[in-house]
Amino acid sequence: MTSSATEHPVSVPYQTIIGDEFENDVLKVIGQLSLDCESTDQELAEKTNLTVNSVRKALYKLYDSRIATYRRCRDTRTGHFIHYWKLLPIRSNILAFRKKALLTIEKIKQRLEYERNNAFYHCGKKECPILTFEEAIDYRFKCPVCSQSLQAVDNEKTIKFLRKKILELEAEVEDLSQKI
Repeated sequence: MTSSATEHPVSVPYQTIIGDEFENDVLKVIGQLSLDCESTDQELAEKTNLTVNSVRKALYKLYDSRIATYRRCRDTRTGHFIHYWKLLPIRSNILAFRKKALLTIEKIKQRLEYERNNAFYHCGKKECPILTFEEAIDYRFKCPVCSQSLQAVDNEKTIKFLRKKILELEAEVEDLSQKI
């Protein structure tokens, strides 16, 4: 059975955060875990349509990754232990930030590459667009908005800023990875 966003509303954000690290069963279980309320493996199996063993495997993976925690109580009737599971908010937030930072680094690297590989032209007016060399040729080096002559733009400051931002974010991610 495939899960949909309506069946497991929590799984969509977690899938974007840690989707690369876990398979579908783990994501289904995460979708049913809560930060506030505890659930047993039996309850999770019913909610996810997975076997109890599959749910337990998923929960132990989450526990090993410090994404979920549990408390254990003995059932007075049967003498068996019952585990009550829930998500760890701190770990979830750290993973969310880490994933977001990695995506941001990738986007900044793409922008840096774009800045390095293009020459830009502008007329000097704030409301007018900055054009690439190819676009400037198409407009015969005249601004498409105000018709003034286009001048080359020095984007070295932008390139330096992007490099600095990448280094800062990479340092934060490295620091965060060591704390996890």
